[in-house]
Amino acid sequence: MPKYILSPAAQISLKNIKKYTLKNFGQRQTTTYLKKLNERMKLLAAQPSQGKERSEIKAGYYSYFVGSHTIYYRISDTHIDIIDILRQSMEPTLHI
Repeated sequence: MPKYILSPAAQISLKNIKKYTLKNFGQRQTTTYLKKLNERMKLLAAQPSQGKERSEIKAGYYSYFVGSHTIYYRISDTHIDIIDILRQSMEPTLHI
């Protein structure tokens, strides 16, 4: 089964997304949105070429837009590494 691994930056981003969405939109929307992000990450793990190649950021990087956020990832032989999940106007830091 294809899988994804969240970087520490992606884990922090998901926590921040959860906190922001809960505060501004309530529990139901938070659950719905986090489920949507999780489902997309699973789909990208199964079909990683669906994302847009982002070599202008860093060689091997891909992105996929979901809701108000963009999932940044790179493809491994056995999984995808989720680099970060950022608001659509932001770019990932290159320390990963």
